[in-house]
Amino acid sequence: MHEGYALVLLRPDNPFYSMAMRGGYVFEHRLVMAKHLARNLQSWELVHHKNHIRDDNRIENLQIIGRDGHNQITILESRITRLENKSTEQAKFIKLLQWQIKEARIEKIKESIKL
Repeated sequence: MHEGYALVLLRPDNPFYSMAMRGGYVFEHRLVMAKHLARNLQSWELVHHKNHIRDDNRIENLQIIGRDGHNQITILESRITRLENKSTEQAKFIKLLQWQIKEARIEKIKESIKL
């Protein structure tokens, strides 16, 4: 494992050996994609984990993209996460306001009964 990514040791006679790093290791997600495409990947081709789980190397979780595409995906996913967090905070605030309104109505009813 390297930074959460699974590594596979390839022998020099393996057809995907040209993708290997020093020592003959290749990232498993790159190997899975290369086998799926039946070709070696270029160094500029990135394999993105759709669910962000670095050792989930099922082909349905992988997509091949260029560096620019990967950067765009990362930026958009960060924005989505921020918006989701904001919407969660706003939902909590709305619930608090609803509770306060309910409590204020109850107090008003109690005061009107005392009169």
